[in-house]
Amino acid sequence: MSTVAVRMARTLADAGVRYVFGHPGGEVAHFIEALRQVEIPFVLTRHEATAGFLAASWGELSGRPGVCLSTLGPGATNLVSGVAQAFLDRCPMIAITAQLATDREIRSPHQRLDLAKLFAPITKASIRVASDTAATAVEHALYLATTERPGPVHLEVPSNVAAQEFTGGVRGVRFGDVGALSSPAVGKARALLGQAKRPAILAGIGAVRCQAGNHLARLAEALGAPVVTTPKAKGVFPEDHSLSAGVMDMAGEVVVNELLREADLLLTAGFDVVELIKPWSFSAPVVHLDTVANVDQLYAAQLEVVGNVAMALAELAEGARPAQWPTGRIAEHKRRLRAALQPRASGLAPQTVMETVREILPRQGVVASDVGAHKILLGQVWTAYEPRTYLVSNGLSSMGTGIPGAIAARLLWPERPAVAIVGDGGLGMYLGELETAVRLGISLPIVVLVDGSLSLIKLGQVGRGYPPTGVDFDSPQLARIAEGFGATGERVTTVSEVRRAIERALDRPGVTVIEAVIDPAAYSGGE
Repeated sequence: MSTVAVRMARTLADAGVRYVFGHPGGEVAHFIEALRQVEIPFVLTRHEATAGFLAASWGELSGRPGVCLSTLGPGATNLVSGVAQAFLDRCPMIAITAQLATDREIRSPHQRLDLAKLFAPITKASIRVASDTAATAVEHALYLATTERPGPVHLEVPSNVAAQEFTGGVRGVRFGDVGALSSPAVGKARALLGQAKRPAILAGIGAVRCQAGNHLARLAEALGAPVVTTPKAKGVFPEDHSLSAGVMDMAGEVVVNELLREADLLLTAGFDVVELIKPWSFSAPVVHLDTVANVDQLYAAQLEVVGNVAMALAELAEGARPAQWPTGRIAEHKRRLRAALQPRASGLAPQTVMETVREILPRQGVVASDVGAHKILLGQVWTAYEPRTYLVSNGLSSMGTGIPGAIAARLLWPERPAVAIVGDGGLGMYLGELETAVRLGISLPIVVLVDGSLSLIKLGQVGRGYPPTGVDFDSPQLARIAEGFGATGERVTTVSEVRRAIERALDRPGVTVIEAVIDPAAYSGGE
């Protein structure tokens, strides 16, 4: 007899799922056993939110759904943050939760929550699994999660249904895609680019999903146009390129925005406004080029080109003529941006730590950033040469995502080094996941920027004229705590110590926690 749990697990295996991340409960015991039978490892995390962050990061990096699992009640509510990240960061994901047995739903209020309603606002769909729909539900979830724009799908499995005999049919696994280009608007877009004297390109995560990097570079070079990216699109246009003009809404944004305001046409290539932190503030006409229409209407597009971003950029590059940006303007902009990022603090600056790590990590290495004041710096300071080498939660911007992101990268690409850069506030939220990383046997340097404060919130309080309140805390001896988890711990206070610690961490097996004591004055320009 094939049970519902076994059929679901086999469908996931047919889809090439390599891991399921989660925290167990009695109600999902049948499913965990089914995963073992089909040889999909179940990766235990110390908190369900981490399982969600891992699945979201896996989905973003691989382009195929990451899968996470929780029990009902508090397990499902804990999973919400990870699912919300996948929703707002456009990550394909399958989130599976248990639910009360169908014969207990009416009169048993213990741990009873309407999970379909709970997950509805943060998923593309919430589907209840039954004995005759187990395969169909998973097949549909896989397809829906990968259609544009990608995101999470929730599967709810009543605990008694999981052990029931599967009585339905199997159609087979299909994934969505980024679509074909059929819009006649490409010709109009080419004409607008030909008329513009100072066009600029804003590239976003849609360009990454469409693997549009080469075509983006061809068009930018043909036009001589600067390229600005969103944080999640870092590397889709190599940031050591002479036309790379920085990242939106990160440190140095004033300099970046000044350049964009000089443009007389903005081409948004796979640009997703979910990443914008500040309101749209540009008056130049916009050509919207993405896999979906300009549904958010944050900016008024003069023209919309809907379809595969790579194909559209390839067509636009054909016959594109050089624009008329003033000679040396983009080079001057890059010098000004570098100057704006220089640390002005007496102690070890977070920028210096970041730049040192970047010098040592190979070009194809992956960095996973947690959220906090350091994220705003790292998004601009870090040089990304390839797409999917810079991982950050930006649409949701949730603390605690840095370490799960780096773990996902190491599991997906064991041959590529990865580094997590986190704050001491974010690490404190999910400290137990150090044990998860150690147990998985991966090699991973975790750089913790220690300043004993939620510096981003503190800056906001000070900027409003308020005294800092509720943002400072005592930082424990993290290097020693790391050793208690079976990791290597190092405490560094100088640039030379940072360099040596990173070099050792990349050479040795296992997890290394580098406790970097920084001067938080660098976040505010040293003033």
